[in-house]
Amino acid sequence: MKGSVIRKRYILVWSSKQEELSRELFRTFRCKIKFHRGNFAIYLATQFNKDRVIQFINSYDGSRSIITSGTIRKCKNRMQDESLISDEIGSERKSAN
Repeated sequence: MKGSVIRKRYILVWSSKQEELSRELFRTFRCKIKFHRGNFAIYLATQFNKDRVIQFINSYDGSRSIITSGTIRKCKNRMQDESLISDEIGSERKSAN
């Protein structure tokens, strides 16, 4: 059995409007940003508001949730993978021109 009644959920998000999204998530759900790099960020939610937070993120213009996890490590690993993929796509587009 887990020790805490309220379990933490980390949500990896890509957004072109990270600052605006962060303000809205805190104002609406009290979700805090735990880590960010470039257009990626990891937000902390609870097990109870996780689904509503994800719906809000996906409906926010220029944003999408990528993965939800109980550990921040999984989100950071996925962020690194997503960054590498987007870097490869960007370099392929540059070489094509």
